[in-house]
Amino acid sequence: MKIIKSSKEDLFKSVGINQSDTILYLGGRIDDDNLYPSEYIKYLNSKIKKLNPSKIICHNHFYAKKYYQKGVLDIDDKIDMVVVQYDYMTQGNLQTIHPSDYSDYREWMKILINKNPKMVCGMYISEGQKPDSVIADTKWFTEDYEKNKIKYFSFDRGYSPKDLTGEDLGLGTNTRNASDGFGMIINLLNLGFSDLNILGFTAFGSDEDMSYHTAYECRGDPRFKGKKLFDLETSEDLPTESNILKYWINTGKIKNIEDHKTLMSYLK
Repeated sequence: MKIIKSSKEDLFKSVGINQSDTILYLGGRIDDDNLYPSEYIKYLNSKIKKLNPSKIICHNHFYAKKYYQKGVLDIDDKIDMVVVQYDYMTQGNLQTIHPSDYSDYREWMKILINKNPKMVCGMYISEGQKPDSVIADTKWFTEDYEKNKIKYFSFDRGYSPKDLTGEDLGLGTNTRNASDGFGMIINLLNLGFSDLNILGFTAFGSDEDMSYHTAYECRGDPRFKGKKLFDLETSEDLPTESNILKYWINTGKIKNIEDHKTLMSYLK
């Protein structure tokens, strides 16, 4: 099925998100089981209930599996939109700690649609060629899923820390690549969403202790294998992203559902 590229503005309009809505954006930190002990999960679940978000967006449908199975989300919570790298919809080479955790990743798209038939699936391309249209395999979706809810969009990952913060935080001025989740946060902020709440992002700063993080296996990919988050040999600068997110949280630009002191109290 051919999907014509949507603008980012039209993408979010299709979900019915207004700029003043309370948005919860779920990221990929949930991939690391070590960072979500059972009591911390209860804490996060209670904070989500208190937040009562207008819309929930999840980065990658397969991460939604862990949000539900761990209990961060209740079984009857509905995700309003998933954003997923187009390559994951065609090749399936997941860059996760243990790809075997997501052996049923295709089925989870259908599971999410059954939970919320109005959910929008936003496939994106963030690097390389960004054509005006892509082909979507409709077998990924339930038979009765409205095909106009399958979207395709693109964005550029390049950013300068000073441009994002407006200040010189000692993070350098050179342009670098954003991770896709961080890139989506930038997109949401640039579109004027004023009540953005994040969960599942490494936003405690570059001095976060990596000793309690899990080393990647990632099918033996040498950029990942045996390395922890801040040491991955990819084009992204994850420590800088964490510093920027922490700065935005401290200055009130975004809000973090997670709390470092609470997490540490449950890890000890």
